[in-house]
Amino acid sequence: MDFVIGNQFELHFICRYLAAKSEADHYKRELKREQDEIIAVPDTEAAEVAEILAQYGIEAHEYGPVVNALRKNPQAWLDFMMKFELGLEKPDPRRALHSAMTIAVAYILGGIVPLIPYMFIPNAAEAVVISVIVTLFALLIFGYAKGYFTGNRPFRSAFETTLIGAFASAAAFGLAKAFHT
Repeated sequence: MDFVIGNQFELHFICRYLAAKSEADHYKRELKREQDEIIAVPDTEAAEVAEILAQYGIEAHEYGPVVNALRKNPQAWLDFMMKFELGLEKPDPRRALHSAMTIAVAYILGGIVPLIPYMFIPNAAEAVVISVIVTLFALLIFGYAKGYFTGNRPFRSAFETTLIGAFASAAAFGLAKAFHT
């Protein structure tokens, strides 16, 4: 079971890191492609700017000066194309590590809660019951806080979080029990 939990943690840590890294790599590739297009086919790119602005209801006589101003400022032009043509925002270079560390801390904190009773109760049968109660209570508090801070209904969020956490824990416990015996 410890092996499964450890591998699950490593898998989530790695996946979160790689997802953020892939997003940054994708942005860099698109940035390079867009830079090359601005140099190689500036009239086509200027027409794309005009088309984007027209989608916002801006008339040709109004967007003409904007297109010309962007053509004079290649960095602003590139930024405009990345954001409005491709819908890409520049990713934070520290996001991959930050994302991985967030999942690591969450796993550590989330994993300690059910283990606390085992540290203080010598009888495993009693400890498991207390562990379930403590974990459900922690899920209620987390769910309520999540709902409160995200503007959702806190009590509904608390119930949903607890229910999902209970099902996930029961499934993990059942699988561990099935493969351990």
